[in-house]
Formats: sequence, structure tokens, C-alpha cells
Amino acid sequence: MDNPPVNFVSLPENLKLQIFKELDWQTLKNLKLVCKDFCLTIEANIKSLDRPKVYSMSIGYDGTKISSILYRLMLPEIIEGRGPLKTILFSSDDEGENFLKNIDCTEIKGLCLRKGSNVEYISVHCQSYSGGDFSMYNFSTRLQNERSFKMRLYIRINSSGKFGILYDGDFLRNESLKKLGFFEKNGIHSVGKKIVMDLLTGYPMLEYKNANTSTRNPLDIQIMNHLFELGFFNPENTCGRQRFKLHFNEVAKFGYFGKNFYKRLLDKIKFNNNLVKGNNRNVYSVSSSIKCSVCGVEHEISILYRKKCKQLCIQSF
Repeated sequence: MDNPPVNFVSLPENLKLQIFKELDWQTLKNLKLVCKDFCLTIEANIKSLDRPKVYSMSIGYDGTKISSILYRLMLPEIIEGRGPLKTILFSSDDEGENFLKNIDCTEIKGLCLRKGSNVEYISVHCQSYSGGDFSMYNFSTRLQNERSFKMRLYIRINSSGKFGILYDGDFLRNESLKKLGFFEKNGIHSVGKKIVMDLLTGYPMLEYKNANTSTRNPLDIQIMNHLFELGFFNPENTCGRQRFKLHFNEVAKFGYFGKNFYKRLLDKIKFNNNLVKGNNRNVYSVSSSIKCSVCGVEHEISILYRKKCKQLCIQSF
């Protein structure tokens, strides 16, 4: 006697979800059209399903509304690893948000957010090196006054983690960007700070609360202050914290304020009262290091400012 056919629609949601997770995105899109029950289940669990992975993306904003997106999808089956550039223009507030919800940005390699007539933007590009210990993130921004700013972050590659810019796809939601202050004057810097902090701490630690977008303090000082407040440099975190190098170009206003800030900061986190300072015509530096008795590694934190080229380098190993 044949077994009666299974009514797929009547299956418990957890069983339907197990099946949906085995399906490709095109099949899932077709299933959403079959019945309301399938559509609701897929929409409610969309983050755990096989959405198309994005290689790079540039998002344009008209006010607070997404007006356009240029993107490439990941295509691991071809040598380049990425598909052709595609462009989408949006006419309503919801279209752009819905598009972002249906793609996976957690392994994205290039991201650009553009405001207004593209005068203001922030772009981030990352790459890893075969056999290397670090991945590199290049940040480039331009503010409303057309002042440009560049920053480069090197962090140790975590072999168990995903390689990309964003840990959390919710970062690109309009509501999240509003809370970060992206749409306010000079809000570009708050987005750069958010991405750097996520990468250094290893998880999206900012809860998208209203951010202070004031540029009174330079971005490097904002980042280091926040890491210190989080206990990133506490002695008990020395062996386990993320190793990084952070380079800032065109740091013209370092001067007395910058020197005093980093001297006081390293004075608080120095190893065994060991602080080495240097200041001459070309370079200002302050550092502290110790041979760790726990892991055997030479831990060091250092600040180096090259006066002629106005480049600031912060290292923590």
C-alpha cells in the first residue's frame, strides 16, 4: 500500500525551514509565489536562507531614500569570482530596502555609500593576501566641503571567520544609518568609525544608538577613545585582543593636542611602566612593549607620526 502524499504546506514551520535551507535563491523566489504561507516563512527567516552574495556595491542616497544601487554578485565558479556590474534605479522608499533584504552582504569586498549629488561619500575596499597574516581595509571619504580623508586598517586574519567588511547586514538598513547619524552633516565619519570598531572588536558592538557625529575630535582619537572605554587595552585582554595597524593619511592637525592625547593614553595602558618617547624634526613617537609570560609574544602598542608626510600610524600587537 502506497504512503499517502505529504502535504508540504501543513508541515511545521521548523521542518519547512530545514527544506528551504537546502534550496537555491531562484527556487525560493518561485516558492514565494506559490502560496502566502511559503512567502511568510521565507520572509521571516530570510537571513538564514541562501540569498545571493554580494561582491561589491555602491549605494546612492537622495536625502534619506535609496535612489540607486550599483552591484556585482559573487560567482565563485568563474576565475574572476564576481559577476558583471549591474545598476538599479528606485522610485519608491521601500524598493531599495527590499532589495537589500534579499541579498547577503556579510562577505562584501567593496562598499561605497554616496550622499546627494555624490559630493559626499565613504568607500571601503578589503583584500587578503595568500599566505599572509593580515587582511587590509582601505577607507576613503569625502565630506561636503570636498575635503578628502584616507585611512588604512590591517588586522590579523581569523581563519574561522568570514572575510568581508560587514558583520551585520542590518548595518545598511535606513533606520540603522539614521541612528548612526549618516544623513547628518559629517555623518560619513560615524559610518567609518562603526565599521572599524566592528572589525577590531570582532562583532557589531554598536547597538545603532544615536551617534555623535561631531568632528571636533579627529577620527583617530574617536576610535582610540572608544576602544579604551570598552576595555580593549585592559591587561587581561592583552593576549586575546585583535592585532592591528591603523594608518591615517593627511593628519594635518596633530600638533600639541594629538601628542598630549596619545602620551596620556599610553601612560594609562603602558606595560610595566615601560614607556618610550621620541620627538624630533621628522617624527613623533610613543610606545610600550613587554615580553608576555603567558603566550610568549612580544606585545607592543605604539604611535608614530611622520611630520613631513602628515601620516599617523597606530599599532597594537
